[in-house]
Amino acid sequence: MIDISRLSPIDPYVRMMKLQKEASFSGKWEDIDNVFTYIAVGNADFIVNGISYHLHAGNIIIIPPYMTHVIISNSMEPFVQYLMHFDFYECPERKGLVHKNMLEEQQPVIPERECVLDDNVIISEIPEAERNQIVLRYLNLLQEFNEERPGKELILKAGCIELLVNALRNRIEVKEKSSRKKSKSWIHIENAMEYIMNADLSEDLTNESIAGAIGVSANYLTSIFQMYLGIPLHKYIVNVRIEHAQQLLLSGKVNVTEAADLTGFSSIHVFSKTFKSIMGISPSQFMNETVTKKKEVNFYVD
Repeated sequence: MIDISRLSPIDPYVRMMKLQKEASFSGKWEDIDNVFTYIAVGNADFIVNGISYHLHAGNIIIIPPYMTHVIISNSMEPFVQYLMHFDFYECPERKGLVHKNMLEEQQPVIPERECVLDDNVIISEIPEAERNQIVLRYLNLLQEFNEERPGKELILKAGCIELLVNALRNRIEVKEKSSRKKSKSWIHIENAMEYIMNADLSEDLTNESIAGAIGVSANYLTSIFQMYLGIPLHKYIVNVRIEHAQQLLLSGKVNVTEAADLTGFSSIHVFSKTFKSIMGISPSQFMNETVTKKKEVNFYVD
């Protein structure tokens, strides 16, 4: 158990904040900083260094730097995360680091004073009566993060500490779903996910081609994907295509037809139908809704 008093001397630096909403969600990350995630809606499996935790709305998870983690959400409701990337101590050297996924990159040395969590993953359960307060605190901090106003960094420091204290106050012991750290099967799954992440999604991407690229049979790969992640491999590929399509549409640099082509769909009809089945809205509606996203956040803060 981590003693809350260990937070007394911290001087946090908030590097990134983001409200993320997806109909389905999957991916693999390794971050340069501590990652605070509050799950507002939905549920997902968080697999951190090969150990899986099934988390749901009201849970907080804090992951220390450079811990490889996979997130899989495949529920019928949207998956909404409130993310905050932070250092426990502000220093000129790390303040200059840019937030990005560190997979396949050389890891810088982590300063000893950043090891406040002792490589522990923190899981919390916020009481239902307090969840609206957590949301309001986060949205106010998100507004501060996105604006340049006097005292911004002080408010972010104070808000970060408040969120961390709430997480430690409500820490729970979650039964580990399973350990895959030394499993050969899990290594094959990670290799497949990495291959898909780096693939040209405009090209044909089949179970057979992925399995061949990582040196296993298609039947074996599809079997372990379903067993470990609870999602068929082909559906995971479709989810990755749709997630990439969302990013392309949000960039404002492509239209719906171009997004369909760049993510490997055979036609605009198939793309639109698949997009709507996963996201609940058409690609055009998705683009229109994102225009008002910032206004909606400001509305809830006010």
